[in-house]
Amino acid sequence: MNPVLFPTFKKTFIDNGHSFVDRIEDCDVVFMDLHTRVADYNQSDVDWVLNNDIKLVTFDEWDRGNMSNDKYPKPLTSQQVSIMAKRMGNGVHFCRLLDKTERRPPNIHPYEKPISYEEPLLTADELFNREYDVVFIANQSPSRDRIAEALRIDGRLNCFISIGAEKLPFEEFVRIHKLGKLFVSSGAGGFTDERKQCLFSVAGLIQEEHNQLLARPFTNLVNCIKISNPPTKEELDTIVEIVNNKEKLYEIYKNNYIFMKRYYSKEYLSQYILDKINKEVII
Repeated sequence: MNPVLFPTFKKTFIDNGHSFVDRIEDCDVVFMDLHTRVADYNQSDVDWVLNNDIKLVTFDEWDRGNMSNDKYPKPLTSQQVSIMAKRMGNGVHFCRLLDKTERRPPNIHPYEKPISYEEPLLTADELFNREYDVVFIANQSPSRDRIAEALRIDGRLNCFISIGAEKLPFEEFVRIHKLGKLFVSSGAGGFTDERKQCLFSVAGLIQEEHNQLLARPFTNLVNCIKISNPPTKEELDTIVEIVNNKEKLYEIYKNNYIFMKRYYSKEYLSQYILDKINKEVII
């Protein structure tokens, strides 16, 4: 279970006149975290949901991508199967990794995690005068390998690349990214990662094109630099041009800083969730 999921939007819900209760029998709406797939819920709570006309809102942050054969809402535990079989059509559901190329019922909505780390806005000189043009640190995957190889073969960008190495402590992960003008956001296949939520204030964003459905998508050359997988010669040309143009580099970085602060804050995401629930459930 994600220990920060429900506390994230608790204040917003309370400020809008709602309350949280300790007993499932006392609630009007049940919030269910589908991320729990290795442990059981209290069976008495599951029975209550199944046997009562209770409104259900689910949240799914399961890390699935194109390297997985699972499609939302799978995989599910036996308890989750029983609940979703009965409530899938009449609940409100939020999923972090929805495929924008696939059709979905109108009660299933994209959901993205909020900002997890931030620092003060950099100045243009602080960003431009860094040692590396690009820092790319990630776990190994075929898609990330292709991007790393393209950067190495092109050779025009001064890059710090570490793919598949031992995971760094978070402080060291951030410290190394502060040596670069740009960082790379690339999923393990098809969907994006969570680097934006912790690195948006540290450097500018190179975003691999992906199929993830976002409530607030990013815009190429406005708040990010989008690349194919592998990046094309034209896309690499654009990155080279931008890292050598202090004003444009800073414009993209600052736009993304503002964008993330506005649309990926805990407050915005909490209100987004509440508005979707109110539209379909009315609480």
